[in-house]
Amino acid sequence: MNIAAGVFAGDPSPSARLRIADRQLAIWVALLTFATYAYFQAGGGWNQNSQFDLTRAIVERHTFSIDGYLNTGDVSIVGRHVYSNKSPALSWIAAVPYAILYASERGAGIDPTAIEAIEFNVYICTLLCVALPGALIAWMLYRYGREKGYSTQWSALVALTAVLATHLFPYSTIFMLPVTSSALVLFALISPRDVPAGLAVGTATAMNYLCAPAIVIFALTRRRKLPFLAGAVPPLILLAIYQKICFGSLFTPSLMKLPGRFLTKGATLGMFTFPQLDALYGISISSYRGLFYFAPVLIMAIGGAILWLREGQDRGELAAVVAIFVILFTINASFNGWDAGFGIGGRYLVPAIPLLALAMLHVRGWLRPMFVVLAAISFAINFAATAVDPQPSGSIPRPLTQYIVPLLIHGHFSPDVPITPPWSAATFTGHTSVNRMAPDEAIVFQRHAPGSLESEWASFNLGEPLFGAGDARSLIPIAALMALGAGAILAKARRAWRE
Repeated sequence: MNIAAGVFAGDPSPSARLRIADRQLAIWVALLTFATYAYFQAGGGWNQNSQFDLTRAIVERHTFSIDGYLNTGDVSIVGRHVYSNKSPALSWIAAVPYAILYASERGAGIDPTAIEAIEFNVYICTLLCVALPGALIAWMLYRYGREKGYSTQWSALVALTAVLATHLFPYSTIFMLPVTSSALVLFALISPRDVPAGLAVGTATAMNYLCAPAIVIFALTRRRKLPFLAGAVPPLILLAIYQKICFGSLFTPSLMKLPGRFLTKGATLGMFTFPQLDALYGISISSYRGLFYFAPVLIMAIGGAILWLREGQDRGELAAVVAIFVILFTINASFNGWDAGFGIGGRYLVPAIPLLALAMLHVRGWLRPMFVVLAAISFAINFAATAVDPQPSGSIPRPLTQYIVPLLIHGHFSPDVPITPPWSAATFTGHTSVNRMAPDEAIVFQRHAPGSLESEWASFNLGEPLFGAGDARSLIPIAALMALGAGAILAKARRAWRE
């Protein structure tokens, strides 16, 4: 069925009706994804606190230094000043909604620096700057699948799998850069418009230094390379100016000014060596940080890539997908902090997930039932991680079976499980939203005592005000919404394809 055919005149043709249905389905997929992401807020941590400190500094103090916030160890130090050690573009973008929130709260007589306001503002900025781009990943994947001629059902299933059965789900609930940079990279690869695509990949690089190779790789896939590269230039210029102001040189990123505790003697730039076997295993299939352990459905991207190659179409896109994944994997395995500290799965590999979904679209035949089974398993894992805590301590060897599942089922985990700090094991209890680190703390309970409202609601889901903090019943509304929403989408997709 040719979805490009048909005209909107009189009684629409079947292809025109399908085109209308496609637009509706793309919106439905994105809305369901956004509603699911918006249901959860993962709480504080060094990474997100550092990112949001820069946003606050820009709006509140009109500076890039985060001196005085004292709620994170993820910093770069230049002289007497402290800066976020993260690439800055996510914080820049969030400054727009935060400026509106800040002015509105001050106008209403609310102190924006009070912990209650900070927690609310972090949540809103996460919704707009992380969850919304994540939802657009689903929209783009569905549209891409349909444009390539895949059925409405399959396109919707792959899109929902990518956003709800992989690490995109848990990281969409945290004010971090992986999900947003993932959306920008996906758009840069599949968009036919050269300048906007270049602008997207340039912004992704200013947001996530790991995306820099995509500028060259994606340019090679395009006929009109100069407009694409021209689009990438403005964000890179802004990044260079930021680096000059903060770190003294246009070409000095924040990573060049890390404190000594982040550096390894003899490593390139203090951080990189040859890929290590423990890291290769750790980020691939290990129960500690394995990409394919926490999202086994991504294994299907291998089969999809082979079938894609055999089809002989869009091989430039396939080469770009493979190249980006290999580069990210190699960099991650070479990094002295390859485990990414507190988190679920391979956080540094998240920008490759939407690209792997493009390969999964090519899965067919007997591989599709296997895909469905692995998607169900992957969804269960990532739903549990999102519901309980997407940021398990880096000291826990098997976070899924030693931390997430015991908490979800029993409300506590074994005191023998190593956790940092060790005394937090007695207080990280409950079936859901167990992270009690507030966004104004560098160490849990540093400012807010156990049992206080500030710590109990540092992380939350939208069902907990009804059922109580940490109550497993708080997951019933979102489970019902997801089941009904996915069912409605797949049912509509089936009807549209049959018409």
